[in-house]
Amino acid sequence: MQSETPLTIPADSRFLLATSRVPAELVLDPPAGAAQDREGAFLLDVLVDRGQVAGLFPAGAGPVDGSRIMLDGRHLWPALIDMHTHLDCGQSIPRVRSDGTIHGGFSQTAADWPLWTDADLSLRMEFGIACAHVHGVSAIRTHVDSETLSLSQRGYSVFEKLRHKWAGRVELQAVTIAAMEAWIGEEARELADLTVSRGGILGGVTDTLERGENGTYDTLDHALDRLFALAKERGLDIDLHVDQTNDLSAFTIPQIAAARLRADFQGRVVLGHCVNLSLQPPDVIEKTLVLAKQAELAFVSMPTPMMYLMDRKPGRTPRWRGVTAANEIRAAGLALAIGGDNCRDAWFPYGDHDMLDTLKQAIRIFQADEPLTGSLAMASRVPADLIGRPDLGRLGAGLPANLIIFSARSLNALICRDQADRIVLCKGRQVTDPLPLHHELERALGFSYRRS
Repeated sequence: MQSETPLTIPADSRFLLATSRVPAELVLDPPAGAAQDREGAFLLDVLVDRGQVAGLFPAGAGPVDGSRIMLDGRHLWPALIDMHTHLDCGQSIPRVRSDGTIHGGFSQTAADWPLWTDADLSLRMEFGIACAHVHGVSAIRTHVDSETLSLSQRGYSVFEKLRHKWAGRVELQAVTIAAMEAWIGEEARELADLTVSRGGILGGVTDTLERGENGTYDTLDHALDRLFALAKERGLDIDLHVDQTNDLSAFTIPQIAAARLRADFQGRVVLGHCVNLSLQPPDVIEKTLVLAKQAELAFVSMPTPMMYLMDRKPGRTPRWRGVTAANEIRAAGLALAIGGDNCRDAWFPYGDHDMLDTLKQAIRIFQADEPLTGSLAMASRVPADLIGRPDLGRLGAGLPANLIIFSARSLNALICRDQADRIVLCKGRQVTDPLPLHHELERALGFSYRRS
């Protein structure tokens, strides 16, 4: 069998991507009369003009003026969204070595903080952004380590420069992540003010609080009330790390829901991880999700790093998947997104900021297939809405032409093969940048593999 002739995307400002396949859940306002294939993908001609999608037409019905690129049934997707990652921690391998535990991830990261100069952060964070860009990610929400005000200031300073540098290619958002104790501490107001000045979002880690004699997080309600008040005063959204443990008694989703309702908080509230939800008894899961829906909570799961970290014991194969109750969350009508989380750091030593890989992993780990309907939205429409960017993560007239062209002609083929030959368009222009090289980053950072 002969290999296909590579597609050539013209530098023209106006061209037609003819006879493409676009999964129905990724299409905004499909044109009347468009046929669908047996997997539900629309067969479309997509007109691109001056960096935007200018129109969608049934396959074969697009305008004939200008350049015409025949996709011959290839899948065409909007660029993907990574709404939960940690760029400031990332790319620190081999300087740090993951031991595969939550505690080890924190302790090694904390030990690395003194090396986080502006130059060090800038090199590592930009490497991650560049990887995501080449893979076809149009927006990233990253968490900024903020255990102290000075650490947060340093991280946000570098983040702000990168946000401006990458604007129009990869849109960046930041979340101030700190132990929940920080929001009842002396620096709470300064942290919140720094966050709003950088256009960020308030966050926290509910697992950090000590439980009282009755087994509950006695100070969590106080910390949540302060966090919601600070966010409400400043018009900020909230994004929390929640219940990253297999300890069923360390269960804080109900307290967060109650705090949101108590505060009459109108912003978005996203709960990340929530892995021990999947271990709760079925009636507890059901009651929790009813409360979560009442409180309008949204969820984001990080399947690959959580599979790596959870239920780890030396010499023993893990007994559970380490992820949240994804299918129950979706069945309850709650928003569920996925994120890449940590990448090549003390928490997770692998990854490449490729949200297509993350989506494939999520589909398999959650068993979110047969049918795949709705699953593709976890890395596109859903996170785009949760980060407040409804112009991203879907394909529609008037939206940016941030697109990915795959060689696959079916969803099954797309999930089966790595699609390393994908073509990424950013505002209608082909991304020709190569993936950045790990050894060049390590050389720039002064990393060495030599034995001391």
